[in-house]
Amino acid sequence: MDRTNWKFGKQDINILMLGISYKNMCFPILFKMLDKRGNSNTNERKELINTFIDWFGKDCIDCVLADREFVGEDWISYLNDRQIKYYIRIRNNFKVYLPSKQKEITASHLFNNLKPGQTRQYHKIVRIHNQLCYISGTKVITDGKIDFCIIIGFNKPEKALDTYKIRWQIETLFKAFKSS
Repeated sequence: MDRTNWKFGKQDINILMLGISYKNMCFPILFKMLDKRGNSNTNERKELINTFIDWFGKDCIDCVLADREFVGEDWISYLNDRQIKYYIRIRNNFKVYLPSKQKEITASHLFNNLKPGQTRQYHKIVRIHNQLCYISGTKVITDGKIDFCIIIGFNKPEKALDTYKIRWQIETLFKAFKSS
């Protein structure tokens, strides 16, 4: 799932899209033209997922991949309550509650001691936005600066980072839309 926007002449185009990744390509399945600029909201996202489930069934969903725009308590609750697997990138400064240690920390603190390129899967359940999930991450160098790619998921934290890379396919789809 992703959203993109651009201008075509004087027309603003803002698309929320659900795609299927297959053999290194993303195929658009459902989309919603947003009549606003900026991010989607939870209800717009739910509408796409619910339509997909109505048409194809929940069992057809391997997992939902999404970037940092697609976070929030209601959204993660919706996915958790329906047991829809997901891998969603979060911002480095998100607050993470560690139930096993009964303390809250910043997400990036779980990965600070990694060397660039190293990964870590935190195998204990954490709480983000009052929702239980797993968290995985890696330290990267972006434009000469240290950054983190931190992924939350419904299960299998050891697959989070590799699976999340598949999300790039929707970015290349959007690039093709914008250049055609």
